[in-house]
Amino acid sequence: CNYKTLIDIKNLPAPAKSLICLKCHTANATFNLHEWNAGVHAVNDVSCSDCHRIHQGPDLKLKPRETAGMCFKCHEDIAASFRLPSHHPVPEGQIFCFDCHNPHGTTTGRLLKGQSVRDTCTACHGEKEGPFLFEHGDLTQDCLNCHTPHGSPNNNLLTVRVPFLCLQCHEGHRINTASGAAAGREVKRFFYTKCTNCHSQIHGTDIPSPSGRGLFIQ
Repeated sequence: CNYKTLIDIKNLPAPAKSLICLKCHTANATFNLHEWNAGVHAVNDVSCSDCHRIHQGPDLKLKPRETAGMCFKCHEDIAASFRLPSHHPVPEGQIFCFDCHNPHGTTTGRLLKGQSVRDTCTACHGEKEGPFLFEHGDLTQDCLNCHTPHGSPNNNLLTVRVPFLCLQCHEGHRINTASGAAAGREVKRFFYTKCTNCHSQIHGTDIPSPSGRGLFIQ
């Protein structure tokens, strides 16, 4: 039968539209749909037909390289962040939103594919995961303590420019000088120097330091 003569799908509320699809496209048939009803998209009245063609194959309305544009229609704040100098290469089509997110729903926050932010990040950035004998404390907690995932005006997607990011947790090196003018020059030099110029192994190291806390310098 011609479903178009039976149901005016376009005028149905979003949950009803998706329910019709889910009668056939069940979690058993399509594994990534098993969390749909609890996902943030379903909760916010996004329906299957907002992204997919109905009965015209599994293809999205846009090609995979252009799916970011579909996401950006709703997530305008995220779209703006990708215009910042440092960003993941989503606009360039080198990675896609669904490399990190599952739009059909997950048991984790932010529709992440990994069980946590750290698991999602290290799926690509495995060299930052370790294990290391001496780990940067934030590495074992949340990458978002230092980085923003979509875009930033700072290098390496940092939330704050170095050294000010480091100084939020760490004390700066002490400056010992008898001259006030010399101290002023030293302070200025300190704030215009990146901690990572010396501490390049910022995510972790296997080299012990004299203090026993790990030598984050290569």
